Amino acid sequence: MVLAYSGDLVTSAALGWLLEQGAEEVATVTMDLGQGRDLNDVRDRALGIGATRAHVLDARNAFARDAVGPAWALPLDQPRAAALARPYIAKHTLEVARIEGATAVAHGSAFPASDPMGLEAAFIDAGADMPLLAPAREWGMDVQGLIEFGKARGIPVPWTYTRHVMEVRNLWGRAVTTDALADAAAEPPTDLFTMTRSVADWAIEPAAVEITFARGLPVALNGVELPLVDLIVSLDTIAGAHGIGRRDHPALAGVRPRTIEEAPASTVLHQALTVLGRGEGTVRFTCFHGEAK
Repeated sequence: MVLAYSGDLVTSAALGWLLEQGAEEVATVTMDLGQGRDLNDVRDRALGIGATRAHVLDARNAFARDAVGPAWALPLDQPRAAALARPYIAKHTLEVARIEGATAVAHGSAFPASDPMGLEAAFIDAGADMPLLAPAREWGMDVQGLIEFGKARGIPVPWTYTRHVMEVRNLWGRAVTTDALADAAAEPPTDLFTMTRSVADWAIEPAAVEITFARGLPVALNGVELPLVDLIVSLDTIAGAHGIGRRDHPALAGVRPRTIEEAPASTVLHQALTVLGRGEGTVRFTCFHGEAK
């Protein structure tokens, strides 16, 4: 079978669990959607746990063009990092599964197939033509049980799980949920943020930003033509240094917990498209004190 594998504790435990349940061969598929780190360690982790093969697919360019770019025109009232990634993960995992001749596809989501927030729904929408397995729905482990399962089998336990932190990062931005946000009035812990600086650490000099668009997508930053992925990464760095792009999305009962999202580049590009209106031309901003004006 083929497992959609992010390398986190849930999917690592799912890999070990599937093997313990008798799966003879499990190949993993990891999508590079702009997580901001080298995914070779994820490949090595999968092989170390027992994967027969570990595929890492670089889909950053297509993801930026086909998913992230169109989303910049949408309101910023919803966290989008996970929602934009799910269709890409499902599509490419299924492609690998068919090439592998797999008899089933597995994933780490605990959401039922009927829940549009879950990965299984994305697999169904992508035309899954083989059984879908969801170990996290079947094993019934809570977070502590999952940590103990991982430690007992030598599966690395990321520090975030010891704090009950769940995160998704890609070219749209970074979304975080944690028990520390259960109190709707509580301020998010400062160390939850990794892409944007807190007020005390904001850059002390303003940054001038000039973004040129063609056909709805940015093509140049400060007069320098850049591939879309490189432009997003550069703008993340500039805007994040000024604390731009933090959003606190309240919990929606039965839909999602309170979610903190960091999306520096996406916030500025959304604002730029709002100013342009037609997606053609150049917009100039000054990033300073948490705002782009």
